[in-house]
Amino acid sequence: MKPRRGVALITALWLVVAIAIVALQFSIDARDRRSLGLNASDRGMQRALASGALKLVQAKLDYAIRISQQNRGNQMLRSSDPWLGIDSLYSGTYPVDSQPVYVQATDLGMKLNINQLSEDELKTFFGFVLNDYVLADQLAQSIMDWTDVDEIARLHGAEKDDYMKAGLLALPANGPFRDVEDLLNVKGMTPAIYAAVSPYLTTLGAGLVNLNTAPTAVMKVLPGMTDQMLTTILGLRSQGQRITSIGEVMQAANRGRPRAQGVQQAQQQQQFATRASILSNEVLLTIVSRKGPQSQPTRVQAIVSRANAQVSISWQQW
Repeated sequence: MKPRRGVALITALWLVVAIAIVALQFSIDARDRRSLGLNASDRGMQRALASGALKLVQAKLDYAIRISQQNRGNQMLRSSDPWLGIDSLYSGTYPVDSQPVYVQATDLGMKLNINQLSEDELKTFFGFVLNDYVLADQLAQSIMDWTDVDEIARLHGAEKDDYMKAGLLALPANGPFRDVEDLLNVKGMTPAIYAAVSPYLTTLGAGLVNLNTAPTAVMKVLPGMTDQMLTTILGLRSQGQRITSIGEVMQAANRGRPRAQGVQQAQQQQQFATRASILSNEVLLTIVSRKGPQSQPTRVQAIVSRANAQVSISWQQW
């Protein structure tokens, strides 16, 4: 009898252990599923909050345009830009359904779209910012080699073979930059150089430069830009005046020049006008929402554009 009782006891203990293990596994699975469910719920709520903030800021931008149009009879309002100073006016924390959502607004007219710059424009930009025109030439050629589709390196540039010989992990994309940070993969680019140039660059937008807000390093790249034109623009801005037309800049810059240069001036003005603007036409909104301190934040970027009095979202990415 005793051996049988011992076997029965051991069997019972093993059964209890097995049940406990199964129960523990069910508990772990339930906890994991609950965690996944809560995370999915938080993500859904955060997306809704970010979408709400986007619509709220878009409505504020649209309202500013409409008010400006309604008051266009007033000379002062007619010459103003309702989106001027957008970085400070529209950036901040917005309450959406009693939840704080952070919004960063950026005037894309203050930046250069690096995917739209020519080799000469890249040289001008890097040369001005870095004050080293030999290095500027090397960087410009390496960037052009990174984006072009061929495998033929420029004299001071670099293609796939050069990257492999240098032991670099990233190879030329043979296409446009997806993000400004991709510049760090270009041969010759260092963290220090990137820190100096990246604030002026973007990969988004139509590439129009806002003469009323763009920094000197950005305006310097515009085709047809001269030192006299740049001085005129900066002089007007330092006096608190807005530039109301491209022609205003050209007339001021060409004042005192011989009339014989008229044809050349007209061509220069036309070339300049294709890349310059006097308004903030595109606003990049970067929106970050978080349901709780333990939640992974949700981030959305969108470009709000205007054409005349029409305001719309021209690009959006989660």
